[in-house]
Amino acid sequence: MLEINAESENYHRPSNARPAQQTKRGVVFLDRDGVIVADLGYISDPGRLEMISGAASAIRALQQQFRVIVVTNQSGIARGMFTEDNLVAIHRALINDLATQGAIVDGFYFCPHLPGAPVTYYDRICDCRKPGPGMLIRAETDWNIDLKQSYMVGDRASDMEAAAAAGVTGIIITDNDEDGSVATMKAKDLTEATVLIIADAEFKSADISKQQ
Repeated sequence: MLEINAESENYHRPSNARPAQQTKRGVVFLDRDGVIVADLGYISDPGRLEMISGAASAIRALQQQFRVIVVTNQSGIARGMFTEDNLVAIHRALINDLATQGAIVDGFYFCPHLPGAPVTYYDRICDCRKPGPGMLIRAETDWNIDLKQSYMVGDRASDMEAAAAAGVTGIIITDNDEDGSVATMKAKDLTEATVLIIADAEFKSADISKQQ
């Protein structure tokens, strides 16, 4: 697992992280709140995490074909509600919960910025805060990613806009058939999104084979 502030050059890879490969491969980018865990607002305590049913098994299925990387806006840092260290502790707890179910997340990228933020250090306009594609682009370099073969699963229009800007297929988690986002596909949860991703990847692979 890689834990990184979207503009930091310093990060670590614990022992369960899979090394980058020479050959480019696809990635499934996941938003955190509303996709992996329940969206309970600005969580500052790992004990408040609530894993969404089926999320771990979905990640376990995805990791058979893709890297899995979380990209999350965390303006609670800029608002002074918690610190980067608090966030790292939360993500470590989430990684441990997933690991007990055999699910591996390769990396966590987060954006702590917010224009007009109370914490002036984080008061800035950046390209890493979704809908900007900065976190996805940074991950492309770090992990040798083929963005054209990659997917972004999120529950907000900003997730889909970031995906579109990076050239990634977007899947929005929604109950609204007319959500108005730029998503390529829609799903009710990560489990359904995983089925769509695997089917789409197989279709693309078969199509490439026909062209060769």
